[in-house]
Amino acid sequence: MQVVELYISDTRVDLFKDESVTITDTITNAKDVAKVFTAFSQQFSLPASSTNNKIFKHYYNYDITNGFDARIRVSAILKLNGVDFKIGKVKLNSVSLKNNKAYSYKVVFFGETVALNDTLGEDKLSALSDLDTLSLNYNTGTVEAKLQVDPSTNDIVAPLITHTTRLFYNSDNSAHLNDTGNLYYHTGSSHDHGVLWSDLKYALRVHRIIEAIQVNYPSISFSNDFFNTTNDPYHDLFMWLHRKSGDVGNGDQVSSFPTSINGWTSSGTFTCGASEVWGGMSNVSTLTICPEFAAYSTTNTLMQLTLSTTSTDIYAVEVLQDGQSIYQASGLTGSTTLTSTSAGGDLGLPSVSAGEWTVVVTVTGQNGITFSDIKWTLRNNEPNEIPVTLDFSTGSFLCDTNFEFVITQQIPDMKIIDFLTGIFKMFNLVAYTKPDGSIYIDTLDNFYATSTTYDISKYIDVNTSEVDVALPYRQMNFTYEGLKTFLAAQWQQLNVAEWGAEKYNAEGGLDGGIYTLKLPFEHMQFERLLDIEDVSGATQTTIQWGFCVNDNEQSYIGKPILFYPILKSGGATTSISFRDTPTSHNEVTSYVLPSNSVALAASTSTANKNFGLMINEYTGLSNYTGTLYQNYYSTYIENLFKTNARIVKYTAYLPLHIILNYTLADIFVINGKQYRINSLNINLTNNKSQIELITI
Repeated sequence: MQVVELYISDTRVDLFKDESVTITDTITNAKDVAKVFTAFSQQFSLPASSTNNKIFKHYYNYDITNGFDARIRVSAILKLNGVDFKIGKVKLNSVSLKNNKAYSYKVVFFGETVALNDTLGEDKLSALSDLDTLSLNYNTGTVEAKLQVDPSTNDIVAPLITHTTRLFYNSDNSAHLNDTGNLYYHTGSSHDHGVLWSDLKYALRVHRIIEAIQVNYPSISFSNDFFNTTNDPYHDLFMWLHRKSGDVGNGDQVSSFPTSINGWTSSGTFTCGASEVWGGMSNVSTLTICPEFAAYSTTNTLMQLTLSTTSTDIYAVEVLQDGQSIYQASGLTGSTTLTSTSAGGDLGLPSVSAGEWTVVVTVTGQNGITFSDIKWTLRNNEPNEIPVTLDFSTGSFLCDTNFEFVITQQIPDMKIIDFLTGIFKMFNLVAYTKPDGSIYIDTLDNFYATSTTYDISKYIDVNTSEVDVALPYRQMNFTYEGLKTFLAAQWQQLNVAEWGAEKYNAEGGLDGGIYTLKLPFEHMQFERLLDIEDVSGATQTTIQWGFCVNDNEQSYIGKPILFYPILKSGGATTSISFRDTPTSHNEVTSYVLPSNSVALAASTSTANKNFGLMINEYTGLSNYTGTLYQNYYSTYIENLFKTNARIVKYTAYLPLHIILNYTLADIFVINGKQYRINSLNINLTNNKSQIELITI
């Protein structure tokens, strides 16, 4: 019998001598291929010893204030014979009492990948304040520039996706030239038509969102196995910054103009958790305040924001903590000082339980206002501590009258964990925490390619085994939650099928249910425009666009929209008319097209974000075979649908060297036949393992 040890927050926990601890380990499972699993234990009991009572702070006594919070999982390590086996977290479920005294604590152990959900909680994409370093003006000049940039070298673009006006192309010089949506460029001053700059919105590279998650949540670090800049189907993917239907919020630009304050200079590098370090600037627009600062609550602790100006123009100030507004004031003139003390004050006091603050300041005015300085001050003169006063200043700062497109205020209203889950499902990714604490992310196929082979024939209990059907479904459906934009809805009505979806059923007449995997994104159908002056429909333009309205052509919000932006430029490019005001226009000879495929030519890349093989909107061809299903799901799914596919269940007594070293990518060999691991259920006390394997 081997020694099982459990450490909670670096303290060794007392275990019952006869208590068994059973771990179930699985990453992907034939019964639910969309889920990403982590190792977890069955509930087990810990004695209410003095050590354990100290760890759980006598949880059974609810009169204790500031006691153990069972709503939060705590860090833990499982060891076998002194060697680390699993790193993760423990959740306290309940306490059993005998004769009105604590007898045992019932707990569950979870592998560390589950901490991703714990860390992110209910936070939304708007909490990713690091994205605001990319904020930019929203005006005709900037939109026109971003319409023409190369997406391969720019993280912000303005694609030809309109939120209200329908676009078309008609080169007839005598008809329809004053129809506002006509993209045909005509030099006549009386022909004010084309795409209006405010009909467009910016889009953000998805990779920047992944990076921002790691910046704003330092405990999260993703591997670059999949999330890298050379992986085109991922790295070329953008999200349309479409927070509300119709116009960009404040897009009229007639009354007030918000500006995020940036340019603060830190006094030096800092690391929260270091001795006597209270905070610093994590970038030019964001103040980070460490829990160490927040832990103090006397009058010697001060957080202060000072805005200095001699202007008499009226302005407003808003302070955001992790994307949420914590202070607003309007009708201000002259200099303003906002203070946080132990009593709370204007800004309140940072909460210890909330961890680090990330704070962004926005000033809104009707006129340009110059501030001689905008300064954060952190001061701590606690007894027995070295007095610290930190100042972070911008120096002279102009809040101008350009409407600033603040990324966190315009990004779709979506939880971060739902966004990540959607990306995981899109590319069939697996995740687990590596020994260095980083989270391995890669496709299931690539994960399986790292396998080691173990022959476990001699460890199998030959007295019992079971053979099950590999797949309890007759059909697998792959689709998107959002299919209601105008062209996608129209396509579904005409074809009685969902745009971009795939249905897989290797053979007719199979028994079982239907499994449906849905991505939490909108899947638009785009349109390559024809010159409608040619009634034969033979004259194609090089223009492709998206129309974000419903099937009644009303502005539509829908689910977050992902797409591939592609710059169209060069001699054969059809020029378009760009309206820099409602009554004037100019010629644009290059522009960013929205696409569902990585490239406009299948000879360059067949990769696309349809699940099923669709006719490409730009080429009209059906040779874009690199679908999401084909590239990321087909190998695994089609293996399960084979007539000889089985799930085989064995009981085994695996040796310690396998238990400590296996990964779920590995192959087990039994009597010369190879299997993939579907799940492992291991009793750590006696090594008895219930193994569920899939035939290869």
